[in-house]
Amino acid sequence: MKSSHQLPWVAAILLAGLVTVRASSPDLKNIMPRGGLRGTEVEFKLGGDRLKDAAEIMLYDSGVVVKEMKPAEDGKSIALKLALTPGATLGEHYLRVRTASGLSQVETFWVGQYPSVDEKEPNSLFTTPQAVALNSTVAGTVENEDVDYYTVEAKKGQRLSVEVEGIRLSGAFYDPYVAILNKDRFELAAADDTPLLVQDCYAQIIVPEDGTYTIQVRDSAYTGSGGCRYRLHVGSFPRPSMAYPAGGKIGTEVDVKLLGDKGGELTRKVKLPAESTDKFPLIVDVDGQFSPSPVWMRVSELENVLESEPNNEGTKATATALPLPLAFNGIIQEAKDEDWFKFTAKKDQKFTFLAHCKSIRSPLDPVIHILQAADGKYLAGNDDGQGPDSKMDWTAPADGDYWLKIHDHLLRGGPDFVYRVEATTAVPSLTLTTPEFARYDYQSRQTVPLAKGNRMAMVVNANRANFGADVLPECPDLPAGVKLLASPIPGNTGTYTVVWEAAPDAPLGGKLIDLIGRSADPKVPVVGHWRQVLNLMMGEPNNTPYYSSTVHKLAMAVVDEVPFKIDIDPPKVPLVHNGTMNLRVFVTRKEGFKAAVTVRMLWFPPNIGGQGTVAIPEGQNEVMYALNANGNAEVKTNKICVVGESDAGAGPILASSAMTDLAVAPPYLGMKIDLAALEQGKGGDVICKLDWTKPFEGKAKLILQGLPAKATAPELMIGKDDKEVHFAVTTAADTPVGQHKQLFCSLEIPEAGVSIPHNVGHGGVLRVDAPPPPPKNPAPAAAAPVAAAAPPPAAPPAGQPVKQLSRLEKLRLEAAGKK
Repeated sequence: MKSSHQLPWVAAILLAGLVTVRASSPDLKNIMPRGGLRGTEVEFKLGGDRLKDAAEIMLYDSGVVVKEMKPAEDGKSIALKLALTPGATLGEHYLRVRTASGLSQVETFWVGQYPSVDEKEPNSLFTTPQAVALNSTVAGTVENEDVDYYTVEAKKGQRLSVEVEGIRLSGAFYDPYVAILNKDRFELAAADDTPLLVQDCYAQIIVPEDGTYTIQVRDSAYTGSGGCRYRLHVGSFPRPSMAYPAGGKIGTEVDVKLLGDKGGELTRKVKLPAESTDKFPLIVDVDGQFSPSPVWMRVSELENVLESEPNNEGTKATATALPLPLAFNGIIQEAKDEDWFKFTAKKDQKFTFLAHCKSIRSPLDPVIHILQAADGKYLAGNDDGQGPDSKMDWTAPADGDYWLKIHDHLLRGGPDFVYRVEATTAVPSLTLTTPEFARYDYQSRQTVPLAKGNRMAMVVNANRANFGADVLPECPDLPAGVKLLASPIPGNTGTYTVVWEAAPDAPLGGKLIDLIGRSADPKVPVVGHWRQVLNLMMGEPNNTPYYSSTVHKLAMAVVDEVPFKIDIDPPKVPLVHNGTMNLRVFVTRKEGFKAAVTVRMLWFPPNIGGQGTVAIPEGQNEVMYALNANGNAEVKTNKICVVGESDAGAGPILASSAMTDLAVAPPYLGMKIDLAALEQGKGGDVICKLDWTKPFEGKAKLILQGLPAKATAPELMIGKDDKEVHFAVTTAADTPVGQHKQLFCSLEIPEAGVSIPHNVGHGGVLRVDAPPPPPKNPAPAAAAPVAAAAPPPAAPPAGQPVKQLSRLEKLRLEAAGKK
């Protein structure tokens, strides 16, 4: 047995006399064969591209040793010999290839307990099967409309177990089906999907009489292809489907029953690890025969409560004197069964109840309820709160006793319908992950290829629960010559950038490292670890993950120098609310390197945005990277970096800048734009009231934006002492009438030799009116004495604004002039 948190063991063979031809970003696509027998040396062929300068095989688990490695001259493959030691863990193993210049994707291979034989056609008819020995593993392929038959000799009373590793091999998508038939072609056992193996399957019988038995393997819908590979284990191994209880307290020894094996219930004492895990694998052996894959247990700090039958109603509920938090464990053993537990809670205590069933590979689809024990009053319930598993938050309404009830959604039941309901308080927790670089891409940019004398960045998600403190990244065991350049991950963001730097003389080499996050608040001593979820098989609909696995170590490698470095010119001024900034990014090229470099910011601080990518053109050395901040951006100094990517002719090469300060500040100016009204074809003023929040020297440029079509206003130069400005707006005869509500001003403040762009005064309104219609049939006017012309209105003193007349005032003046 092995905890999924065991420290990894990195096996390596360094090639003598590394090749000098640069290869970049090695591409590992497949491993053949898909597995081998432990205790033997197995020759594998790794297929892919850019593998010519392979220098190391990085293995995540102990028990496997690299014996030989020979890359092909064309870089398309590697001949690899691995020693699968007798102590190698049965099941899935992970590896990467480190070349002199990069790290490949993760690929898997499988370690089994039986010698392998290859499928031999023709074996597609019941009458022409392929004979195999008991306790062997068949490597085969399901082609379209293909059915493969195998025969095996077995003795009465023996277990005859078959298990298919199909979709778990992460080749082409298909749905394996397996059956065991007797000589008369009657099915003795058959399976398509199984709760334990999800899309893969197993079948098992106790042999009824000595003789020959036939095993059928196919796709459940009779489809298939050359990529639909399988490993069929045929033997007398035990095949339990569930462990009960399906979890226990860290560091304890638990008496476990193994359910579902045709040979009867098995019992084991299981020593649980000292750290919590949601997937503790338990491989079961009987007389030296091992289950090919584990059953799963949860390990936590919770005490176990085991059901005591009969407990199928409240008055017979299994009672516990232990206070919550607890883990309630039981089995819904038959159809229409339900289990009840009695617990005590205090008023206003808050708990989360989560029924683990699918997560432990149980066939049960749980529904949970909470009732008041005193009178049976129903209080709360849940069916599918976390996928098909039940989850609900509950607050005790009063001091007293309560019942927890659980049953299957369709009132099914069976001997392995195991559940584990964990009732927990809000406990702080932390997990570190790296987001997908592209949709449905779980492999790209999940490693750290770190060029000598350069830097590399990675985006990290700090997945906090029940605390909000800053998180301090740590890497306790970095490769020689490498240092971490990480700042705390702020408490108001779950995503940040982490940067590493390699010294110019750092030795080439790879390592699987711990990336740890630690709460910066000493009152909340939370520690979290990095993990990568590998969605090894996705299918319809919408690229649903059908098979996933997880690794808990981050692959890092010091690789060959790359021909450029990338840096950010530290901004001399802040990025202001509703403002923009052109961030200068520049590249330092090695002699002869002229290729274009694509620049990307992996992470933007909250409420700050920017371009997706910009390119430094071939032969040029800098580019302006546009950033913007909205009005909600936090006023603080953030740490940012960019990654540069180029192509040296054989795939992408990468380097990042160092972390650079980006200050965010409030705007220098507050502005209110008064409501203005103009008539088509005429002009008038738009008045802006100014409220300076920060003084500056010199003159700032102010431009009125958002005017309707065919309306214009000149730009103004303003100073820190101005309190009000007037834009002289002109309109055309066909400027659109109506209210135009999108007025604002763009402002450029001079500081430190550069301009600080703002957008201020949002929401200004300009109403454009049509001219009044001419009067209808006016009467001829009588001659009147000519009056002396009225003197023109006095001009306002210099510097004083001209009063803007409203539409009503204009009409009144026109009416007065007609009298």
